[in-house]
Amino acid sequence: MEAIITGFNIWIIVKVLAVIVLGMYVIFAFVITRQVKIMTNTLTLTFESVVKFLAFIHLVFSILVFVTAIIVL
Repeated sequence: MEAIITGFNIWIIVKVLAVIVLGMYVIFAFVITRQVKIMTNTLTLTFESVVKFLAFIHLVFSILVFVTAIIVL
């Protein structure tokens, strides 16, 4: 396929799309963290700290994966 169109590399498009998708995932993780905060303010749970901690760890890992993808790709 690369021989048909000269100077066109499909892997550049794949890498850019991967970074865009990971960026959207970071936004999704932020929304989850925000929803957990609102939920724990509304409801009284016995395990609020565990849920908040897991949401925060999820956000941190999604940011780390995004940054790693930018560096690697």
